[in-house]
Amino acid sequence: MIIDCAVYRHGERHEVDTDPVSLKAALAELDDACDFLWIGMHEPTRQELDAVAGPLQLHPLAVEDAIEAHQRPKVERYSDHLFASVKTVTYRDDDVRTQEINAFLGEHYLLTVRHGKGADLKAARRDAERADHELEHGPVAALYAVLDHVVDQYEAVAAELEADVQEVETSVFSRERTSDSSRIYRLKRETLELRRAVLPLREPLHRFATSAMPEPSRPYFRDVSDHLNRAADTIDNIDHLLDNALNAHLAQLSVQQNEDMRKLTAGATIFAVPTAIAGVYGMNFEHMPELTWTYGYPVCLAFMGVVCGYIYWRFKRSGWL
Repeated sequence: MIIDCAVYRHGERHEVDTDPVSLKAALAELDDACDFLWIGMHEPTRQELDAVAGPLQLHPLAVEDAIEAHQRPKVERYSDHLFASVKTVTYRDDDVRTQEINAFLGEHYLLTVRHGKGADLKAARRDAERADHELEHGPVAALYAVLDHVVDQYEAVAAELEADVQEVETSVFSRERTSDSSRIYRLKRETLELRRAVLPLREPLHRFATSAMPEPSRPYFRDVSDHLNRAADTIDNIDHLLDNALNAHLAQLSVQQNEDMRKLTAGATIFAVPTAIAGVYGMNFEHMPELTWTYGYPVCLAFMGVVCGYIYWRFKRSGWL
């Protein structure tokens, strides 16, 4: 369904009916190079998108991609329009969720087809309308507003992921015994999901910033490209930090296991002496030392205690206990 539809003349918004006849008439009236039609759709059916694609003369392959969604981020050029597919991301509870925006850019129009609940473009359109001097550059300015909004989301999600990674690092190096491997693995998986949304856009945005867009709009796309590269660098840093955190966590587990084994070995050694003495005296021989002596039993126990205390002191001094 069509969420928003308007004609922008010299940056000023003018409402337009959403039926195909009105859309075709509005396009025919756009004679100035900077005037354009901006249509926003959310999860349209094939019939709804065809009703808009007809007046705009969109390529059927691009229309099919926009309907099916689940596209890899890409930019494709057709005879009289450009098709771009980008991923939007949200992050909550260690879970990166991706949605999709497909955009058709023509000489006098921009059509955005949105999929998912987390890719609302109302804020992007509202900010662009407030800066009406930017919309005077035509539909390219509207596409810039959409891409700028999407890339800002990338940076925000990358910053949240980075904060969670720092939290995991603190937990890994704390003295408390923690089970961080499952969360580290989950964060790595979510980082990979974010990487799949960000990295494929680097080359298309670079072309927008250098050659594919009109000269006046290239600085704006250079700014978006710079923000995208910054988000990509943050993702790389997060991935390296998670690798290091996982290695450190495994090393910590190994150290803890070694400490446990040393304590168990020390304990077994301490109790080996009284066990050996008690074992000898429990063999029921007739002629055993101190069997008939009144103080034989307490002396034997005292001897066991002294030997065990000495062994404990030596282990404590060597750091095993």
